[in-house]
Amino acid sequence: MTKKKSFYASDQFAKVLAEGVSQAKQRMESDPSESHRREFVRATCSAIEAQSWQLKMYVMEKVLTKKTASVHDISALKEESYAINDKGEIYVQPRGYSLKVGLRLVYSILMRHGVPVRIDFGSADRKNIDDTVKIRNRVMHPKCMGDISVSESDAECCYNAFLFVHNMLLTTILGSALASLNQIPTGGGKSEFFSSAK
Repeated sequence: MTKKKSFYASDQFAKVLAEGVSQAKQRMESDPSESHRREFVRATCSAIEAQSWQLKMYVMEKVLTKKTASVHDISALKEESYAINDKGEIYVQPRGYSLKVGLRLVYSILMRHGVPVRIDFGSADRKNIDDTVKIRNRVMHPKCMGDISVSESDAECCYNAFLFVHNMLLTTILGSALASLNQIPTGGGKSEFFSSAK
């Protein structure tokens, strides 16, 4: 699969799942039952995972270049590691990590590559991400009645985490576009983009 197809594919399914969040939100608001809140949590958490993956694909294909990409960056973004079997052959091992770690990885790569993005991981948004993962795990792997109980604040927490990841994706796309514009040679030290027409 080429890089272009890889990002295109992640973009397509992320959009479908984001639409699912909007539809689940409408159902929950028209009938605020726990059943609809559980549906909303599942839809939101799926969309968060999809947009997190889309973010990694974007960074890998649009921010990293042949000159700047390292094997470590690429394998980390792909959630892969390498191992050796008893025949001495190298093979790829899937290597998952938490949502929060994945977002910090993306941010550190953006900083190293001069993409002007500022993300406040010390804000309430970070707690929303941590809490959303706990809510998702509880709802998806229930052990008792209390595990499938989803409050309005649970639903709001998940939605805020979704918005955080969504905004980080949009900010990354805009920031990398601005960084690219700053690298365009202008024939001198002064930008000619805003110069008046003669």
